[in-house]
Amino acid sequence: MNANFATPTKTRIAAFAAAVITSTVVLGATVLGMQPGAPTTAELQAVALERLVVTAPAVN
Repeated sequence: MNANFATPTKTRIAAFAAAVITSTVVLGATVLGMQPGAPTTAELQAVALERLVVTAPAVN
């Protein structure tokens, strides 16, 4: 049996782009968190809690 499991070039490029975007976001968040005037985690969570409303659908 001669199976070919080569990943297509488009998939490799998409994975590379996703990895670059993800690492940029993580590095940016790390640098932002190290800034002396940055808001604390508790303040950020409070803002998120005030702006997000999550409701579950009724299950009957």
